Formats: sequence, structure tokens, C-alpha cells
Amino acid sequence: MRQRRQRRSHNPGPEQNTRANMAAAAPHALLLPYPAQGHVIPFMELAHRLLDNGFAVTFVNTEFNHRRVVDAAGAGSSASRRRRLRLVGVADGMEDGEDRDNLVRLNAAMQEAMPPQLEALLDGNDDGLGKVTCAVVDVGMSWALDGAKRRGLPAAALWAASAGVLAVLVGAKKLIRDGVIDDDGAPIRLENNSFQLAESMTPMDATFLAWNKMGNRDAERLVFHYLTTTAWAAVDKADVLLCNTFADLEPDIFTQHSPARILPIGPLRTWNRSTTNAPIGHFWCTEDEASLSFLDAQPQGSVVYVAFGSLTVMSSALLEQLALGLEAFGHPYLWVVRPGLAGKLPTSFTDIVAANGRGKVVSWAPQEKVLAHPAIGCFVTHCGWNSTLESIRNGVPMLCWPYFTDQFTNQTYICDIWKVGLRVAQTDSEEMVNKKIIKERLGNLLGDNGIQERLERLKDMAEKSMSGEGQSLKNLNTLMESLSK
Repeated sequence: MRQRRQRRSHNPGPEQNTRANMAAAAPHALLLPYPAQGHVIPFMELAHRLLDNGFAVTFVNTEFNHRRVVDAAGAGSSASRRRRLRLVGVADGMEDGEDRDNLVRLNAAMQEAMPPQLEALLDGNDDGLGKVTCAVVDVGMSWALDGAKRRGLPAAALWAASAGVLAVLVGAKKLIRDGVIDDDGAPIRLENNSFQLAESMTPMDATFLAWNKMGNRDAERLVFHYLTTTAWAAVDKADVLLCNTFADLEPDIFTQHSPARILPIGPLRTWNRSTTNAPIGHFWCTEDEASLSFLDAQPQGSVVYVAFGSLTVMSSALLEQLALGLEAFGHPYLWVVRPGLAGKLPTSFTDIVAANGRGKVVSWAPQEKVLAHPAIGCFVTHCGWNSTLESIRNGVPMLCWPYFTDQFTNQTYICDIWKVGLRVAQTDSEEMVNKKIIKERLGNLLGDNGIQERLERLKDMAEKSMSGEGQSLKNLNTLMESLSK
């Protein structure tokens, strides 16, 4: 205590006074994404938008992901931006070496371990940023809203996937009352494999019950209860419910009949920032030079880009069939084979890739730069929401190969509703996927002019939503005004 009083009695210099006054005047947002790659990236983009508009930001990851993000970011952005962006790691309650891809275990551990650490951050006044004045938390972490609300802070909840899935989670009680699903989320009564969220809304495909696509009923039940509980808490406790989408992409959800009042502020990964080399939120170092120099050497629209996100696991047999299919198709390809994609890469895989030099394999790619490159012709994707939005933003047709949960929902959007891509497998089973089918699907995708025309329309809608008088940009500006109060 004596040392604290001595520091307060010290007369700071003019520069220190200026910094202190700026910190006191600037709003200071705490951002908390769910600890998955597809959530951290849009939250980091939102952080940079806040920084661009004078906010200071404390960005909270689990300690495990914090180390990954910091290592992948390297030196990063300007000194002034680094002073206003504080990257923080908190313990997630799991032991070293535990499987953090076990989302059921991770969810339970975080809810017990993280709240006291978040309370300390909300009450802290360190690093020259001043006290936290507002918060944006992931809908999947909405239990963290309690601390902000007890302190009377403005707080928003951001959903990093489609508004369609969020609306279904918010409306799940009605689906239970109507007998569409049981108390644990399992489908009971579907008509033509679809259901209606409201009588006046278009029927929704069963894939919008996204929790039922995990392959394990016990896990599906637990995930259903976690997702619905956190979605309902976000509706009750957040001042506003945000989604990384745009209204023209999911028009049925943004009607007065939807059970959820959702504010679209996306696509969040599409604005050009005023700074370069700022942290993006990747968990792995991107191989920028290797990826982009390879693309620079290829003809326009010729390259097949292959990437399956941060959680997909493939069997060695499927990996080999995909490699053989890419070789048989005959186009150059850039393939992201991240650590953990397959238990062990078969020798035949590396032999196939090295056979004629058409392919380039990297461990992680700067995906938005890759999809924006004129050499890219199509994208073989797991249908994660970020990947889906980035493809639309850049007008790249998609060959869909989903792995679990809402990736199947996104495949329905891509192939059946927007009609800007094709399925690898016509059913949920991958048993029939082989090199012949992969070659055939790629040929059909690149030969379909209608897909490209529809993509151009969606691309134009995405551009308009985030610029000028676009609704997403207006919503984002309104959000920042409300967080500044």
C-alpha cells in the first residue's frame, strides 16, 4: 500500500499525462471469443475495427490459444496499435496435454475456471488502457456476460456462424413445444426432412439442427444443451445480439417473424484495414511467400485451393483419394495440410504430390489473400462459416466437404439455397468418395457458368453491405456508438 501511495504522489511528465488522459477518454472494450479458430478470427477483425475508431481493446484468449496467436502473429503491427491492443491469456481449466478438441469437456472446464479471471480483468486498470468500459463476448461464452452486467457495462454478444443456426437455437423451445425436436434436440417430426421456425417463414432443412451432425448422440445432446443455454443467456443478458453475416445473404432470418432479433455486422473479414501486418488471430504461422509465389506462377482461374479448417480430421484413405483426384483433374492446386489433419500422412500421398510438380502443399495459408488471388479457380472446403464468407466475398465457387455441426448447414446454403457450389458426396456418407468422383465434381464446378453468375451477385451484395450506406456497416457504427456510452 505504501508503494502505491508513493507512485500516486509522483508528478508525471507531460507525455505520461497525455497518455493517461487519452486512455481515460478512450472507450476500452474487452473481447472474448470462443476458443476455436473460426471464432477468434472474426473477433480479431472486430477488434481492429474498434481500434480504427479510437477504442482500446483487451483481447482475451485461453492461455493455450493465446500462445498460438502470439507466436503466429510475430512482430505485428505499429507501436501505437500495440499499445492500444492488449492480448491476454486466461486458464481454461484443462490440464496440459488434455484434448482441447473435446468441446464437451472444454465447455465445462471453462465455465468453472474462467469467470474469476475475467472479473479481475474487468476490475483492472493496467497497461495504460484504463478500466474496461464495455464488452463483446461470444454467444458461446455468454455466461461471461454476468460480470459486465453487474458492473453496468454495455455488453454485446457476437455469433461467429450463420444467423440461421443462431435463430434455430434461440427458437429451440418452440421447436420442442411443436414436437419438431425432443428435449435433447433429437428430431422427432420433420416433413420432407425440414421444419418451420415460424409459420410465416420458409421451411428450413434439417441440417439447420446443426448439433445433430457430430456422429455421437451423447455428444450431440450435451452440445445441444450448451448451445441453447448460452444462446438464451445471450438474448437475456446482452444489450444486442450480433452476427457475422449480412442481411441479403440470409433474408428469411432478418424478418419480423424470426424468433431472434439479430443485428448483422458482417462479413467481418472483408474490410480493408488502415494498418498492415496486424494480428489476424491465426493459430498457425501462415506460409505467405510459399503460397502466393506459387499462385503468381499459375494461369488465371486455374488453381484448385484445398483447405479443411482447424478441426477436420481425415482418414489416410480419403486423403489419398483426394490427392489422386486432384492429380487426375490436371489443374494446379494449393493444398493446406495442417498439423492434425490426418493421423499419419501415407507415403503414397507425398509421392503423388511430388510426381509432376502441379501441386503445392503448405501447413497453413493466408486464406483471404489466397482466395483473393486471380489464379484461384475454386475452393475445396469444409464449409466453415469464415471460409464460406471469404469465398463469397471473393467470388470463388466451392466444392463442399463438411466435417461436422453447422458445416452441413453451410453446405445446404451453398449448394441448395444460394447455388454457388457442389457437394463432394451426395449423402452424408463418405464411403463412395473416390478420385473419380472428385475429378468429376471439380470439372462440373468449374464448368458451371450459372454458379459464377450467382456468386458475382452475392459478392456484390457483400460489398454493398460493408461500404457506404450498407446495412452491416451502419449496424457496426451503431454498435460502436452504443459501446462508447
